[in-house]
Amino acid sequence: MDLPKGFHDEVNEAKENTHSAKDTIKSKVSTSPLKPGGANFKTNVLTQANSSKLIYKPSIGAAIFSFIFFAVGFGVLFFALFPLFKTNIEIVSINWFLILFGLLFSSAGGFMFYKFYKPRVFDKQQGIYYTTYKFNLHQSRKQQSDDYLPLKSIVAIQIIGEHIQSDDSSYKSFELNLVLDDASRKNVVDHGSLKSLIIDAEMLSEFLNVPIWHAGSIND
Repeated sequence: MDLPKGFHDEVNEAKENTHSAKDTIKSKVSTSPLKPGGANFKTNVLTQANSSKLIYKPSIGAAIFSFIFFAVGFGVLFFALFPLFKTNIEIVSINWFLILFGLLFSSAGGFMFYKFYKPRVFDKQQGIYYTTYKFNLHQSRKQQSDDYLPLKSIVAIQIIGEHIQSDDSSYKSFELNLVLDDASRKNVVDHGSLKSLIIDAEMLSEFLNVPIWHAGSIND
């Protein structure tokens, strides 16, 4: 069947306008780290739940790391509070330093569990990317927020490398960010495995049908 007159011209013009718009956005997008710092090991793994959903889950390393902090803190806290279960104990005999140490470590472990296990879900069926433990379908259909992001607003996947140096350590961490149609960005993961991050970016690029923009490494 013959195509309508001028069909090819309209299609080509639409494609050129699309590429031109993305080039304009790309020129405005920052190439500095969105979240300075980051872990020196792989914290999350991107998995495909089904044909319409990609989910980030914590890596084994992140789960073990979090558990160690929580277990050490809880163990120290239990050891420090154990005398309270005995009879005829005076309050001055309690080791408050151990209690504080235990609270800090167990709280840090709990926070890491919360952070690493926090949902990061790309859902084509709902048309959104969400990062909340309590998914609310009604809320997700409202205006873009910190927890809900329309998939149609994502125009590219950005990868940025950062060299992190402190008094006692030096390592590289890599960000995977979502580039939005207003040239803003939203961080998804930030960890030390570039190989894993590239695989994730390729999966997301194919899933969302958007390009990957490599921003290079900072402070090489």
